[in-house]
Formats: sequence, structure tokens, C-alpha cells
Amino acid sequence: MDEYGITFDCVDIYKQPAFDHPLLKNHTLQIKSTSFPKSMNNNSSSEILKLPRRCPQGTVPIRRTTKEDLIRAKQIQQTQLIDLKDTNVPTNGYSAGVTFSTRNGPAKFYGISADLDVYHLSGILDDQTSATQIIVSKGETGPMAYHNVLQAGFHVGSSRSRGRQLYSLLHLLDYGYQKTGCFNFLCPGFVQTTERLSPGQVYTLDALNLNIFRDRRSLNWMLYNGEEPIGYWPRELFNNMADSSQIQLSATASSPIDKPSPPTGNGQLGGASFRRITVKNGQFIPYPKSVRNAVTFNDLGKPFYNAEYNGDCCLFYGGPGGWQPPA
Repeated sequence: MDEYGITFDCVDIYKQPAFDHPLLKNHTLQIKSTSFPKSMNNNSSSEILKLPRRCPQGTVPIRRTTKEDLIRAKQIQQTQLIDLKDTNVPTNGYSAGVTFSTRNGPAKFYGISADLDVYHLSGILDDQTSATQIIVSKGETGPMAYHNVLQAGFHVGSSRSRGRQLYSLLHLLDYGYQKTGCFNFLCPGFVQTTERLSPGQVYTLDALNLNIFRDRRSLNWMLYNGEEPIGYWPRELFNNMADSSQIQLSATASSPIDKPSPPTGNGQLGGASFRRITVKNGQFIPYPKSVRNAVTFNDLGKPFYNAEYNGDCCLFYGGPGGWQPPA
């Protein structure tokens, strides 16, 4: 058990829960990408190397699931899975960010990298979350059976157990053609490959350098922090992810309808950022701005939240929240 009251077990990398997924019965483990795009990390140092090894080499840390974990995961799934801007499903989740789209053009996306600020917010109430994430998807406008999504980032939430007010977690989400979106340690299909970092752990550093890209040989979707592999989504999980047609960088706040919406970013309008944003083609060459069709969105607008996209330099986002539906 760590200092935050979360228990992790060191599990043989070949026997991790990912391989319980029926679609991965004959899957071959991939430790590192065969085609890591060196340019995607912009020569930045890897934050993950500052973290201690949680487990011996050859094993990965797997979080034990509690009742509170299940309740929180269900709440987050309900808002995160439908927060893709191409649905009209009412929700108590509010987002602001930028969307890159291949609509009306021949482009296909094969990778995204960005530096994310990580803040430990105050003012998050029970049953509320504040998330910052990169969302990669395909089939947004077609049948739901072919709408595939993968996502990575972090969220801040209130912990009612062990008396701790807040914790910030690296979080993962995938949504394949079986319509069974999952969250963090409840995702049996995400394969972990590092001893240092696990979905669902408290993330104590102040930045993430996330790279999501499709490996050119295995066709798996890889997740890296800088040059360090975290894990990957096997290609077998998806039926429509040979490439991506839409990528979002966003912050999402979710709350029960009877409570004011929580803050995002660092709690100030435009006070947090995604930096050094690159969207890649199949050869991992950055797409020009004219191809990406960038569109910003903000569900609630100022003074609650803000999103301002300034090209590859930055997406500034965040806000104090505080919105509540009229009585």
C-alpha cells in the first residue's frame, strides 16, 4: 500500500489482466515500439524517469480495485465516453479545448504529442472530477459500432476514503466496437510495459509529455511519456482504428447536477496549457495547420472556462467553474 492508501501488486508482465481480454488470446506482447517517432518528444526529457520503480523488472504494477474505485470509474465513464462533440447526449460533463479533424480532406492522423501541465486542484467536491486529456478517435459521424476511441491524461477528484481531499491520477480510457468503454485499471485490454507508472496511481510530477501514435509494424496504438513507453492499446481491440480522423485536446469537468461545476486546469481562466503540440502523418511528419482543421470549443464559456488555441505553441485552457443549471 502506498502513502495514498492505494495498493498495487507486482504482476508478471506476461500474466497481467490485459491478457484476460478474449480478443487478446493470441496476442504477442510488445515491450517497445518498432517505429518510435523520435521527433515527437521534441527532445524533452522524460518526466517518467523521475519516478521510482514500483516493481521488479519483468513485472508491472496493477492497482487493486476497491468499491470506491468502481463507483468513481462508472461516474467518469458516463461523462468521458460521450464527450466527443459529435453526440447530442445530455450530460453533466462540460468541456473546453481544440479538435483537429480530417473532414473534407484526404489527411489521416497517426500520432499526437503534447506537453500537459499537471495541477492538484482544490475545490473538487465528492462525486466531482476535473480531467485533462488527449482523445484519439475514428468514426465519429458513422454508426456507433464503428466509433473507436482511445484516451490518456490525468484527472483530479475528491477521495472520501482515508480522509484525503484530492488525488491526481494518470488515467486511460478505451472504447472499442463492443461498446464497452472502460477506465484505468478496469481496462483489461490496455497492456502495461513499465515498472514505474500504472493507470490509477497518484501522479506527483508537474508535467506529462504524452505521445500517442500507431506503431507502423505491429499497428498497435502506443502510449509514451517522453521516450519511455507506458503501454499500448492492441490493434485487436478496435475494428476501425487503422488511423484517426479526429484528435481532441481538452479539459472536462463533471459534477452532479445539484452542485456547481468544478474548476479545470489550475482554476484560472486560461491558466493551464498543452504545449509543443504536434499532429503526425503516417511517416510521423507534422501536418501543416491547413490540414488539421482546428476548431476550438467551450461548452459553458467565460467566466466559467476558457480555451484559446495558438497553434503548435499552446492551447491555453482552464477556469474556476461554478456553473449550475437554473432551478
